[in-house]
Amino acid sequence: MNDDMLRFRNYIWLLLLMTVGLIACQSDVYSTQTESKSGFYISLCDDVSVDSRATPSELGAPVASNFDLKITNKETGNLLYDGKFTDGLIPAAQGEYRIVASYGSNLELGLDTPYYEGTADGVVETDKATTVSVQCRVANALASAVFSNSEVFEKEFSCYALKVSVGSQYVTLKPTDNKSAYYRAGAHPSFAFVGVMTDGTRVEIPIENEKLQDEATFAAAAHCKITLTMEATSGLKLKIEKIEVEKVTVSETIPVEWLPKPKVSGFEDITYVETDDAPQNAVIDYTASLPIQDMELTLNMQDEQYSIYNKTYTLSTLTSEDRANLGKLGIELPEVGVAKTGTINLQNLIGTMQTNAGATVDNTFSLRVKANNRWSDETASAKTYKVEVVKPEFSVKVDERNCWSREFTVDEVSITSGNAERLKENLVYQYFNGSEWVDCADRNNAKGRLQQFASRAEDISTKKYNVRALYRGAISSNEVTATLETPTQLPNSDMEEWTDEKYAGNDYYCFYPWSDKNNCHWDTNNLWTTRNRWNASAFRAHYNGFHAVSYVPGRSGLAVELRNTANGRGNTKWFSSISAKTINKVPGMLFTGTFVAEKKGTDATGDDSWHIDKNAPFASRPTGVKFWYKYKPESSDSWTAHLELLDADNQTICQQDITSSEAVNDWKEEAIALPYLNSNQYKKVAYIYLSFSSSDKSGDNMPYRKQTYKFYIDKGNKTVSFDDAVVGSILTIDDVSLIYDK
Repeated sequence: MNDDMLRFRNYIWLLLLMTVGLIACQSDVYSTQTESKSGFYISLCDDVSVDSRATPSELGAPVASNFDLKITNKETGNLLYDGKFTDGLIPAAQGEYRIVASYGSNLELGLDTPYYEGTADGVVETDKATTVSVQCRVANALASAVFSNSEVFEKEFSCYALKVSVGSQYVTLKPTDNKSAYYRAGAHPSFAFVGVMTDGTRVEIPIENEKLQDEATFAAAAHCKITLTMEATSGLKLKIEKIEVEKVTVSETIPVEWLPKPKVSGFEDITYVETDDAPQNAVIDYTASLPIQDMELTLNMQDEQYSIYNKTYTLSTLTSEDRANLGKLGIELPEVGVAKTGTINLQNLIGTMQTNAGATVDNTFSLRVKANNRWSDETASAKTYKVEVVKPEFSVKVDERNCWSREFTVDEVSITSGNAERLKENLVYQYFNGSEWVDCADRNNAKGRLQQFASRAEDISTKKYNVRALYRGAISSNEVTATLETPTQLPNSDMEEWTDEKYAGNDYYCFYPWSDKNNCHWDTNNLWTTRNRWNASAFRAHYNGFHAVSYVPGRSGLAVELRNTANGRGNTKWFSSISAKTINKVPGMLFTGTFVAEKKGTDATGDDSWHIDKNAPFASRPTGVKFWYKYKPESSDSWTAHLELLDADNQTICQQDITSSEAVNDWKEEAIALPYLNSNQYKKVAYIYLSFSSSDKSGDNMPYRKQTYKFYIDKGNKTVSFDDAVVGSILTIDDVSLIYDK
């Protein structure tokens, strides 16, 4: 093999080796960069042992993000990571590493220039993530000045300060600057008081003290506080009052801008029903690392009662008027520079919010807070908290049982949403009178659910009224209809309509209180006292029948006369003594409804029977009845009257009786009042039963006497005599009138 061939072979081998090496290097880099299961999680802490990914509050975002991280392989010296702090996984291959966290420049001397540094070692194992806590400390030292009796300094000096020098550099700590001088740990700064006296003389007085010779005074994180005083007795004399050396922490020295921005948190959007209880969660909380520097509260309320207060209230420029206006709303803002945390409580305000006459309104609030020179929302667009106010929902009904002829009562409002008590406090019930809505009121003008009309029932032409409930004069319920009953009088209540029925010749009659049998309302018990008249000859008719009810001249026109009556029956001996003729003794009766007589035989001992069907239709509820009457009692007899209202099931709704034994020769007015109770609801009427009776007795207890009796026919134009009539007490009724007071 010649030299050229040998050189070519070696060149090939070299290329191969370089390629393999390159591939190997690339493989190492790739494995390091792509390994996701092994590496470091770094946390920063201030002299606190923490085994957690969480960053302590004093080094929380954005503070931690200001730190630089360097991670170096301790075996190879290779740099694994050089960049900003991250709390994410930093991939690393197996090995031992040194982690250095730092912020700032370790200047020889500067004002408010802290330098932070922390170092930690960590070991990474294959497929494992290692958490390393780096204890960050203030790595340089600092000094500050305090002038205890400033009034003497101010009197004697136009300006003064503590001069801190390191080598050829120096800074001055003026009493109003509130700053500190930072220098490298281990440095030996010198201190001097410098000032310009009021006469222009410049002075510089060195500060000497044994603590200023101690290495510990200038160690890392050492804070040297020098307090100076000036004595003015017998000339000016500067004294060192005290020198204190303390350790400082990161949280004491970090720039305020590094502190987390203030946090504002509040309620999610609220839907508030007008009148409801105040929502307990209607608060906006704020918290900051340092006392509040400023605050912006923006109100944008559509609520018409509060819209005048809409604007942005800035705490730093808040006027006494602004604070007073917010106080009216129940909102209290803090003072500048006092509290770190607080709450803006909107509960009381929201609890008084209203819709605009029932229309939904949106009220919005926003809050920005400034502390440690940072706004809670640094975009100047604070989060908005919305309160939607909706109207309360309530409805009314009118039960037909509460609708009478002169009044109606609205059912108590039914509340679906809203506070019932608050609603009812400012709620009125109204009806529409044809031109306007009018508050319901009784005849004493007391407002409520009861509407009473002053006009007589007969004079009220409008029977249907729209009804509603109205809250605070602005929010209305549904509308319903209240229908008054029509005050109806009984047909033939003046007793002018009669039918005369002749039987058994020309002298015997039966009388009916109607002119049309198909359109009658009243009836009598004449069908009982004359029930055998068709079975008797004219010769016997005198014995077998005599009407208990007929008409007579009245107050004007005709009236009805009711009399106790007795008569024989069938084939009994008509010519016998009067006792034989008084088998069937009954009082004269007039009533609404139908009389039903049942004939079951012809002998004197038969078991005929009768009853009254209370079937006179009626559709209103009177409060009573009045009538005119005369009474001629037989012996100690008494007349009776009965008023009863019945429902569709023929069940009694309300009833009342009246009786009297007083003899009344001239027309006298009397009344029956139905005992309605205000606490009861009374059903609608289907039937009315009004009855009059000449006696409250029956059978053998009913008084009578034999007499010749004269009665009227032909509408009162003629009279007929009836011999041997058995007649007792006589009740005369005229001009019956139902009363409608309710």
